[in-house]
Amino acid sequence: MTTRPQGALPEWRFLQLTLVICAWMLLSPHLQDRWLVHLLLHVFLLNTVLVTLWANPQWRRIRIALAGLWLLSLTGSLLAFAPQLIGSQRLARSLEAASLVPLCAALAAGMLGFVFRERRLTVDGIFATVAAYLVIALMFAQVYVLMLTWNPDSFVLPVPAADRPPHLLRNDMTYFSIVTLATVGYGDILPVTGTARMMAMIEAVVGQFYVAVIVAVFVGMYANQRRA
Repeated sequence: MTTRPQGALPEWRFLQLTLVICAWMLLSPHLQDRWLVHLLLHVFLLNTVLVTLWANPQWRRIRIALAGLWLLSLTGSLLAFAPQLIGSQRLARSLEAASLVPLCAALAAGMLGFVFRERRLTVDGIFATVAAYLVIALMFAQVYVLMLTWNPDSFVLPVPAADRPPHLLRNDMTYFSIVTLATVGYGDILPVTGTARMMAMIEAVVGQFYVAVIVAVFVGMYANQRRA
């Protein structure tokens, strides 16, 4: 049986991670410097990787894979600032988005694995589920970014994708991903192609299933604590 560090600080690591994710979402649309936007993104990702690995000390072999995916996304981000070559920008953005999809999936799985292993309801576990929810939304956002990179007509946007800077386009897709995961559906961004529509449908189903499962898990934990 694996053990985790004890003390006040570890009990609030997922709280700080949730706050960092929310701060990045709030700040990135207002930052005009692309370097700063990408720097904050990868600092936030590194923080997420470290917290998830702390919560899953048994992931000794997976650590290398997570580090490799993070480095691949960082490489793609840096290549996007390279001198303009034929197709280089598109390939760089594709490398970044394609490496972030499995990275976010693994991080969300690690956070939920941490929650499911807990036998009692804790503040850290609650914020772990919030952080996992946001990371799942970011994962789907990268899929949408990848679609737009190769087919700008995949979505109808308030500002056409061709006229939108890459970092603001990512913000648009993050916004669309979260409202789709929450099944809000404001309608200001619309999937057009068949692939984009199917992916939005899958995300909506994941969002509904996520809420149902997490509520059931928390109710079970609370009932066990009350009986104890």
